[in-house]
Amino acid sequence: MTSWFDTKDLVKHKVIKLSDLHGYVLPHAGTKYTGEIISHTLRFRSTKKIKTIYILYYPSQDKPNVKDMYHEYYVPMMSLRYFFNGIKCIGINLREVNYVIPTFNNSSLYVVSADFSHFLPMNKAIELENKAAHSLMFRKLEDTEYNRVVDDTISFNNLYSIIPKSYQLQWVGRSRSVGDKGVGYLSFLIRESPKPNIHKPDGMFVTVYDKDMNSRECLGEWFIHKKWSSQFEQDFIQDVLYKARTTSRLTGGINTDIPITNYTITYLYKDKTLYFIRGFHGIKKDSFYLSDVFLENTYENGKWIQREDVSWLSNKNMNFDLLETFQKLSSKAGKYNKKTLKKRNKYQLYTERVLHQSI
Repeated sequence: MTSWFDTKDLVKHKVIKLSDLHGYVLPHAGTKYTGEIISHTLRFRSTKKIKTIYILYYPSQDKPNVKDMYHEYYVPMMSLRYFFNGIKCIGINLREVNYVIPTFNNSSLYVVSADFSHFLPMNKAIELENKAAHSLMFRKLEDTEYNRVVDDTISFNNLYSIIPKSYQLQWVGRSRSVGDKGVGYLSFLIRESPKPNIHKPDGMFVTVYDKDMNSRECLGEWFIHKKWSSQFEQDFIQDVLYKARTTSRLTGGINTDIPITNYTITYLYKDKTLYFIRGFHGIKKDSFYLSDVFLENTYENGKWIQREDVSWLSNKNMNFDLLETFQKLSSKAGKYNKKTLKKRNKYQLYTERVLHQSI
């Protein structure tokens, strides 16, 4: 039993309460490999009273392999019970002929059990997983090379049949098993759509993607001397869409013949803390990085992934060293020098709410 689940692999971080949280996407490999990302993801908790947690899982095997259960259910179930003090979990085995999908209600959480790429070279795996993550957030589950790394899209199809269409996945975690050809683990929160008309943002970014999930343009605006308005937002979106179609800055001007299909609006809210959480915070110091930049480009310890890297760097203490990030932010702004790196306290963190849209 301990080969699949061990509480020694889990850490109870300080809880972050979210009023609009309705579930998670969690990995299902043994906690020896997934304990850090599960601990990171389950620090986020709903403020509502939870009675039941439904776990959607698609077994890779014909027969149970953890006594009378499948590991795809067992690992997230045991983890959730550990963090939620034994709350009732109900598994939905999507390989059963007559499985029943629950009806959405506000006293339940909905969890998808999913791993990602298996046994691919690390750089190839990360490239495909990055695209798959955005494809899932846009609810695009077509049979593509990148969606094939999702284990399994059937679970997401069923999730989307339960939750309201306005609910969104928010990507918050990434890890990987060690070795030349490991297994990828991504985690998400399931949240309601942001409401900028009620909670006025301090800034916003619009990122545009083409049908192959390549990011084509990403531009931002800070609301320092003016306030957010729906009219400004619509005008800004149209400007970014035009630039994505024509100049496509993020692809160096190539592939402008590929149709753009989706975009995200990321609303930014100043966070008064100075404790950076990878996957949850954007960071501003001379220039700015959105939270998904860190998920796509860094290890859990803060080191940036290099093209020549072939194996994931594990990080047992979950500390994120910002030094290399500060260097890159300053270089991006054309201000890099050794003195800038000493000013560790001269930065601003932002929490994010993301709206995913189709064109």
